[in-house]
Order: sequence, then structure tokens, then C-alpha cells
Amino acid sequence: MDFYGLDREQTIANCDSIAVGLASRDTREVCAWNRVRPEHIVDLLDQAAAEARGDARNLGKLLSQFSWRIHPADPAAAGGKRIVNNVRDITIAAVGRTFQLHCTESPSLRLERITA
Repeated sequence: MDFYGLDREQTIANCDSIAVGLASRDTREVCAWNRVRPEHIVDLLDQAAAEARGDARNLGKLLSQFSWRIHPADPAAAGGKRIVNNVRDITIAAVGRTFQLHCTESPSLRLERITA
């Protein structure tokens, strides 16, 4: 199946951190997620908010052509304490660059913007 005219399966296959989560996790049941898998990233890009679709399309193209990796969240970055809110950041790396996917969780994850 395609997203933005790109090959979804090829994009997922390009991720070299495939063991970062459980295959049974579903982005629609994100309150139960603990690790983000490559297919979650593709779903987030495919269903991005209107304001983020251009960046999501560009990042999707990059991920479909090159190897990429999902970086685990760093709880120490927030001093070990996290204020409860509905914002989640996911970090991925491709071609020597790091991208932050800024998502909201209400009730499922939705990509709101991408920063590099």
C-alpha cells in the first residue's frame, strides 16, 4: 500500500531498528504503546495534520530511499520527571540528520509538526 505515492513496505524495511517495539501495537490504541515501531512512523506520516503534510511527505520520501532509525525516548532529558500532558516527541535519524516528530495524544497519536 502506498502513502504519498511511496512504497509503505519499502519504507518500513529501510528502518534498521526493527526490534524497538512489539508488532502487536496499534497507533489507534496508542495509550497502550510503550515503543514506536517503523509502521507507526509510516502511519503517523501518512495521517499527519494538514499543517504538517508537506514536511511529512518530504520526510516519507527520504525514509523510503535511505536507511533510518528510531531513537528511544530519553527520560533523563526531562530531569527524570515528566509533566503530564498530551504531547509526545519521537526522534528518528536518517542520512545524518535527526528529526523530531511532535505528536499529540488525544486519544491517538497525531503528527502535528516536524522539526530537524
